[in-house]
Amino acid sequence: MNRSIINPFIVTGKYVSAEYFCDREAETAELVSNIENWRNTVLVSERRMGKSGLISHTFASGRICDNYDTFFIDIFDSTSLEDFVILLSKEIAGRLQSRESRLLERFITIVSSLKLTFSVDLFTGFPTADITLGESFAPGKTLEQLFFFLESNDIPCVVAIDEFQQIAEYPDGSKVIAQLRSLVQSCKKTRFIFAGSNRRMMNKIFNTPSEPFFMSCTPLYLGTIDICKYVTFCQEWFENFGKRISEECVVKAYELYEGHTWYVQYVMNRVFEMTPEGALADADAVAPAVEHILGIFGQTFQEMFLQLSEKQRELLKAVSKEGYVSSPTSVAFIKKHRLASASAIQGALRPLIENETLIHTDKGYRITNRFYSQWLKLRY
Repeated sequence: MNRSIINPFIVTGKYVSAEYFCDREAETAELVSNIENWRNTVLVSERRMGKSGLISHTFASGRICDNYDTFFIDIFDSTSLEDFVILLSKEIAGRLQSRESRLLERFITIVSSLKLTFSVDLFTGFPTADITLGESFAPGKTLEQLFFFLESNDIPCVVAIDEFQQIAEYPDGSKVIAQLRSLVQSCKKTRFIFAGSNRRMMNKIFNTPSEPFFMSCTPLYLGTIDICKYVTFCQEWFENFGKRISEECVVKAYELYEGHTWYVQYVMNRVFEMTPEGALADADAVAPAVEHILGIFGQTFQEMFLQLSEKQRELLKAVSKEGYVSSPTSVAFIKKHRLASASAIQGALRPLIENETLIHTDKGYRITNRFYSQWLKLRY
């Protein structure tokens, strides 16, 4: 146990170690199997369900970290192929900085259109590479050089790209996707994990016959963690710190957010903090923890809400009351919540889906941020 960690329910999104990671045994085994047996993976789940943690956990497992060089980039904030190339370059160079100097020298030689300088990140303590674009820099050509380096590496490489659907939003997204598919297809040693949280876009990229990546990867859909395993995980960690938590408490938090990993974990983080050493956290401990969380985020949620149009606000309030809405333009839904016409609802719905305030699931439309949904329901 890491003695510097005073709360074992990690919510920062940063993978710490296997002991703080709950379950995902089957999914980890599937990812390891795909890597070892030359299968690329498309990993899809809602945001905050644990994709990044699963990838990091898999990369930290002995069978992978002992036999492969692993690289992991999140391209959620990228807007162009140039951004993508710089992110991948920084990740590869940063990981190589602590390795044999000849590997880094070879990287600099092959990826000749980039100039690299190195420093240590003041917040993480990890080495980071600073990229300067050379005069000959051309994103497409540099991407080819990066793939050539990966393929020429002494040991096989695994590259994970999180929020892969973002590439479709690039100005030349279709062209970039086609180039990536061509480069991936030419790889004989390098494996890839393409992760994404926008199921609609990921399905379009990987399951549409006219798309370059059609049927090119093994799918892996990430659902909820088994509730029994999460109960055991929570109880063991409370006991490790001289505290106790009832099964009912964990189940109540789990069911409140339908097992959505980050939200349940965040509540457990607060319950743990609010439980004195030697005390028991029972089912009644969930409500004050949630109230505290919603209070902290309240101002942020209020500002988010006020930035919307009046019709968007009315629609969100109605959805928060229902939880899930299968047909937001139906007469019954509009009448029940005294909303505008179906065409007005359609106009309000579209931007809320595009900016991912709302998400469409098998149960219907719901508010993506579950804390935001709770806050709206209580506030309005």
